[in-house]
Amino acid sequence: MVVVTEVFANLAQTAARARGYDRLEMLVLPHPMETRDRDECRRIADERADQLLAFLASVPSPSGRGRG
Repeated sequence: MVVVTEVFANLAQTAARARGYDRLEMLVLPHPMETRDRDECRRIADERADQLLAFLASVPSPSGRGRG
């Protein structure tokens, strides 16, 4: 998974395809992030946490014995 802001999502997909990754899991955040205050960043993180956790739960463990 890659974390990008909205304006970089297409670039991330294009770069991934160029490197042989047909499907790239992305956590897309609003743009820009650097101008947002701490409370707004925390709200955005809270809103996206379930998506990130779901991705992490679906990644096979390095040992190959189930999910990591």
